[in-house]
Amino acid sequence: MLRIRGICLAVLLILAVAFPFAQNAYQRYQVSRHLDSVMDTRERAEFRNWNGDAISFAKRLYDRCELTQGQGAVPCGRYRSAFE
Repeated sequence: MLRIRGICLAVLLILAVAFPFAQNAYQRYQVSRHLDSVMDTRERAEFRNWNGDAISFAKRLYDRCELTQGQGAVPCGRYRSAFE
């Protein structure tokens, strides 16, 4: 009985530790899928080297677009869909 409890506790501990990593990987996949058609090669390279979370990268692209195109510019909407 003690052995079964130990195994259950170990499995729960492994799941608790692995969950944030799995969630981050899934989030990166979703953002990269949304942005794949709108990013150029330079932005793709930046995304591969990005150490932060994927949503902050999408927001960064959106902010950069608004700085160059203007506040509320239509072309920037393609970046906005990735983090909404």
